[in-house]
Amino acid sequence: MKRVIFFLILLTVSLATVEARTLVLYYSYTGNCEAIANSLTNQITADVLEIEPAEKGLRYDANNYALGTQLINAIKANPNDASSYPPIDPVSISWSDYQNIIVITPLWWSQMAAPMQTFLFNYGAEMAGKNVGLIVSSASSGISGVEADFKRLVPDGNYYNKSLWIRSSQVGNASSLISEWLQQINFMDNNTLSDMKIRVSDGTNTITFKLNETSAAKSLYQMLPLTVTVENYSNNEKIFYPPTAVSYGSDCIEGNCPAGTLALFSPWGNVVMYYGPASRYSGLYILGEAIEGADNIRNLSGTIRVEVVGGTSGIKSIKTDHTGDKSQEYALNGIVATEGQKGVLVKDGKKILVK
Repeated sequence: MKRVIFFLILLTVSLATVEARTLVLYYSYTGNCEAIANSLTNQITADVLEIEPAEKGLRYDANNYALGTQLINAIKANPNDASSYPPIDPVSISWSDYQNIIVITPLWWSQMAAPMQTFLFNYGAEMAGKNVGLIVSSASSGISGVEADFKRLVPDGNYYNKSLWIRSSQVGNASSLISEWLQQINFMDNNTLSDMKIRVSDGTNTITFKLNETSAAKSLYQMLPLTVTVENYSNNEKIFYPPTAVSYGSDCIEGNCPAGTLALFSPWGNVVMYYGPASRYSGLYILGEAIEGADNIRNLSGTIRVEVVGGTSGIKSIKTDHTGDKSQEYALNGIVATEGQKGVLVKDGKKILVK
């Protein structure tokens, strides 16, 4: 068994108040869940942890998914027995750092993928009292069995009001599905960043905007970071088109737009940065105002980066370090085995029986 060390990268966001921190946990066999995790962490601020099986190179889908079926059936037969669960690489998490946990997992034969079940069997109790959410990837099967596994393994979590099901054919559109889901579960409302600031820059000209607390502003904020093309329009504004539509509700504000205003022109779906004043217009919703660099708006050109002040709004992924002691033995839950420990252990990525 190779010794594995996870480095949880802490992302510091330059915001006045951060009420809650989020941890995204994912297991990915085909790569779909990793892609979903990347899409999610492009929209929220989170630390990310990948769950990996201790036994490497296993083909769960070989011979008509014979091994995967065997693992799921073993868990179903004895769900309260630790030895029923396949071993995973060890992890180290400071659970007190997080209030929000989002789990991303594939569906295996109507159940949660076995490696993620192992993780939650061992650590689900740590999520008691925390806000927990579930995103499931599957080819076509419904996710009720995965939801049941989740609630069995994390019995005392505060569940968001719905899970997100992303079919394999929808992974390419995951960003918009996630954005809609985050709004449906009121993720931003429940985890308000009370001083939302964003930076717009073309590498030479930089503007910092402070957003208001409308649904449209929160929707844009959830999409960041973005790399888009800025365009000239009229004689007083620069515009860009987000890759997915900015959503808005009845709380949005119409009004006159002085120079430095950031707004959404809802009929076209473009975001507007004014360097000259504009009058109130139906469907033109104010998102915020420039607090630094308003004079630079008129000079923006080409490709621009739109991001949360202080960094990106997410961490892409965290990989394991496979350079450790190959002779180390681990228990099935990924914890380093104690001296003289008996039973089924993992060494060099394989199960061994120590009597």
